[in-house]
Order: sequence, then structure tokens, then C-alpha cells
Amino acid sequence: MSRFVPALVIALPLAELYSLLAVGARIGAGRAFLLLLLAAVAGSAVIRHYGTLGLRRLHSALASGQPPAQPMLELLLAQLAGVLLIVPGFIGDAVALCLLVPPLRRRLAARLAGPPADGHVEVHVIEGEFRRRDEP
Repeated sequence: MSRFVPALVIALPLAELYSLLAVGARIGAGRAFLLLLLAAVAGSAVIRHYGTLGLRRLHSALASGQPPAQPMLELLLAQLAGVLLIVPGFIGDAVALCLLVPPLRRRLAARLAGPPADGHVEVHVIEGEFRRRDEP
């Protein structure tokens, strides 16, 4: 996995630049710029909206005694979508729009959170004796 990170760091901006140029050539530079500006404004609104909504969901999950992993990950993914909308590029915007679809975001958050806890905590106790060395 770590071998692909440098390649991804180089390939993603190049792909974003290519998609920006392709869309600009297809619909015009002015319209492409307006789309990027609209996406940035939408990203700001998404961050603001899901910031307050996500914190309320997290608070209600904690108040009801449910594990907070799922609401926290959904909040994180929604905030990531907002950031991707703000950063110029159409590939990031497409990923952000996918993250803003609630069923997809919930499924991805559930997958990232791992299996649900059943409330049973396994405790391992190792019995033994100890003696301090500085005692006579």
C-alpha cells in the first residue's frame, strides 16, 4: 500500500488537471470556472451544515449509550466531501458527490467502523507475583 502513495500523490493532481482541461475544452473555460466556483460554495455549505448536524447526531448517540464510531465516521466523511468540493477539480467533486449520498456514506462508515460491538468486553488477567528490587 505504501508503494502506491507516491504514485497517487503524483497521478491524482495530473488527472485533476487533465479533467479540468477536458471539461474546459468541452463546455468552455468560463463555464468550467463557474462550475468550480459553484462547487466551492457548495463545499462550504456542506461543511457548515454537516458540522452542526453531525455534532447533534454524535451527542444524541452518546446520550443514548450507543457507540459513537458510526456517527463520527459519517461526520468525517461528510466533512471530507465538503473539503473535496472546495478543492478545485472535477474528479474530487465526483467523489464528494458520492460521499454526500446518505446510504453510500452510511455503508462506507459502517465498513470503516468494523463489526458492531455486542457489548461483551473480554478481559484478560495474568496472575503473578512481584517484588520491588529497592526493598531490602
